[in-house]
Formats: sequence, structure tokens, C-alpha cells
Amino acid sequence: MNEQLVELIKNASGGNVEITPDTNLAMDLGLKSIDLLELVTDVEDAFGIEVSDEAVESIHTAGELDAYIKEMTK
Repeated sequence: MNEQLVELIKNASGGNVEITPDTNLAMDLGLKSIDLLELVTDVEDAFGIEVSDEAVESIHTAGELDAYIKEMTK
């Protein structure tokens, strides 16, 4: 997984937690809708991409977000 993404997720969760590809952003980290929106904004800024509303709805894990970023930055 992208180390920069891992740091963004850790910042969003407000703690020093272990992030794996299977980490569920809402259930495992307790991120609420506003936290997820802030994370998406941070990801967009950091990677120079736009995350569609459809993608936000379908991404649940750190691995899915990582894969989306890789796809969008090809």
C-alpha cells in the first residue's frame, strides 16, 4: 500500500493505528461521513485526482482506496 495514503488514513482516524488493505475505514477505524469526506479531500489534494461520488460510495477498505488511487494515477 502507498505509504502516503497510510499516513492520510492514520491522520483521519486520529491515532496511531495499523492500516492493512483489509482495514474497513468506517467499521474498523470508526470514521464517520464527515471524516471520510475529509479523507477524500486529502487524497484528492495529495494525489492530484478527483474521487467521484460513486467511488466514495463503493470504497470501504484501505485496499480499495489504494487500488482506486493506482487506477486514477496511471
